[in-house]
Amino acid sequence: PDLGTLEASLAELTRGAEDKEPILHSFKVSQHLRVGVRDILGKDDIQDTHAELSDVAEACLRHIAEVETAKLVEKRGEPRIGEPGSVPLTDGELPSYWQWHPGVERMGEPCEFIVLALGKLGGREPNYHSDLDLVFLYEADGQTFASRRSTIQNTSNNHFFSELGQRIIKHATHFGPYGRLYDVDPRLRPPGRSGSLAVSLAGFVRYFQEGGGQLWERQSLCKARVIVGSEHAAQRAMDAVTEAIYSKPWQPSDAAEIRAMRMKLEESASRHNLKRGPGGTMDTEFLVQMLQLKHGAEMPVVRKTGTIAGLSALEQAGVLSPDDAIFLRSAYGFQRSIEARIRLMDAAGRHEFPDDPREQAKLSFLMGTDNPAELEKKVFDTFRKVRDTFTKVFDRAART
Repeated sequence: PDLGTLEASLAELTRGAEDKEPILHSFKVSQHLRVGVRDILGKDDIQDTHAELSDVAEACLRHIAEVETAKLVEKRGEPRIGEPGSVPLTDGELPSYWQWHPGVERMGEPCEFIVLALGKLGGREPNYHSDLDLVFLYEADGQTFASRRSTIQNTSNNHFFSELGQRIIKHATHFGPYGRLYDVDPRLRPPGRSGSLAVSLAGFVRYFQEGGGQLWERQSLCKARVIVGSEHAAQRAMDAVTEAIYSKPWQPSDAAEIRAMRMKLEESASRHNLKRGPGGTMDTEFLVQMLQLKHGAEMPVVRKTGTIAGLSALEQAGVLSPDDAIFLRSAYGFQRSIEARIRLMDAAGRHEFPDDPREQAKLSFLMGTDNPAELEKKVFDTFRKVRDTFTKVFDRAART
């Protein structure tokens, strides 16, 4: 089933239910079982598996956002853009970030909520137990509105949408009798933990245009995509994301800074770690994002949120050699497949290639081979070759 079918199925399952919590958990578990069985049987490749897991997470999050929005509107009123009769915000002398404000023609209209997915969910490549990196945005500042007969006390849009974000996180992460639905990480929002949980589009762009956004923050936005919001709001949000990413021109020193960030994440990882270890999947992800930051302003075609799609786009644009792109696509798919099957084994180390012979035998079986030693050799040969490619590409980027 595609995302639309999943959403329709979940809506039908929860229609009229007083307690939707067990239904939501059952829906996720049953869908993960479906995906896992097809994964083990080799019916889907790793890209399809990741895309299906992404669709399940999106369906759950959209449902939660819809439920919590309805509850909060009943409590706080409907958020509106500005106030009727406000001064236009499209005057040419205003800072350029105001172009992300709807302007006077929409004053008093409903204000939309927007959720950005970053990280693995943004790239449509989450694993069975991946955290969900989310950023909460809204169209513009203003006030909530309730009828004159209502006893509701109006509040600011910032307060409304920040509370909505808190409710979504609490709903998704609550550990109850059915376990936890998802782990949600909102720390990638501007300006991190010190700022509001929700940010207006103008405030989001202003943060980066005025120098607040660090290189690692712009790098993380290379995987951003909208998972909650209308088509119009999503387009405005992605325009704002593009402006934020490329608000500063590329400098060769940026490659050295990104490489240093990657090495920092490696310090606490073992050589068996498929994600953060030397030559792990982060090498490929950082390489793709570095090249997107370097070339994306002039080459919009390379702006892909998925790692494998990004490698293909960089190859087609002539930024990455065909040999490097073909190898990295194969290596990344192989490493993520190993990681996925380790998750299915419910091993203690979610990213660790096992050193226990019995665990290696289980993993080999799930990978379709009866030779654990051969699998181990391929894993560590891949680590070495990925790191060699990472070093070569970063050395070249640091010189130009």
